[in-house]
Amino acid sequence: TTVEGLAENGKLSVIQEAFVGEGAAQCGYCIPGIVIATTGLLAKTPQPNDAEIAEALEKHLCRCGSHMNVIKAIKQVAAEGGASDV
Repeated sequence: TTVEGLAENGKLSVIQEAFVGEGAAQCGYCIPGIVIATTGLLAKTPQPNDAEIAEALEKHLCRCGSHMNVIKAIKQVAAEGGASDV
């Protein structure tokens, strides 16, 4: 699955929407990989703790510094139960 494949009928996935809402997508360098990693994480672990989030993202480098917004977006999706839509 690609990041483009997560959208359905032109509607972003709940994860993509959360990333946009939290301002996590800035330069676009790392975001596709992080969105895919997040999708996999939340499919496997709908309520991840901080350590599980860190482990899922450890191989992704954020060059623009939006990493804290990425974490906020992940926690938002998990808290809203949106992970069941993954």
